[in-house]
Amino acid sequence: MRISSILSRGAGLLMLASASAVPVAAQTACSITLQMGEEGSVTVKQGDAVSVCLPLSSGTGYSWKIQMGGDDFTLQPKATIERGGSQPGGPAVTRFTMKPQATGDYTLIFMLVPPGRTGVEVGRSFFGLKVI
Repeated sequence: MRISSILSRGAGLLMLASASAVPVAAQTACSITLQMGEEGSVTVKQGDAVSVCLPLSSGTGYSWKIQMGGDDFTLQPKATIERGGSQPGGPAVTRFTMKPQATGDYTLIFMLVPPGRTGVEVGRSFFGLKVI
């Protein structure tokens, strides 16, 4: 009887340990996902959140950046990196989230930049946003 109690508690602890590894808050779906070299557009209502997701391999040092001097100043996108696991080189996504407050047509240019190389890019993606 004592052994089954210990096993039950051990299994319960194992379940708790595995549950804690699951992300607390799951991200919402991407409004659009763009691969390098692609372009796409989305139409949203003023004040609605929109997120652009750009896949990359984690742990490689490559990163997605926004070309400065365009509509990024008005939209003020916030970047987060979401990893699909802890393995270096595994799948990851850079998510740019914004909540446009003014109607209009906007364009963002995303650049894939290699590690340690500012101003150099290996690819681009273009995103058009229409806010109604």
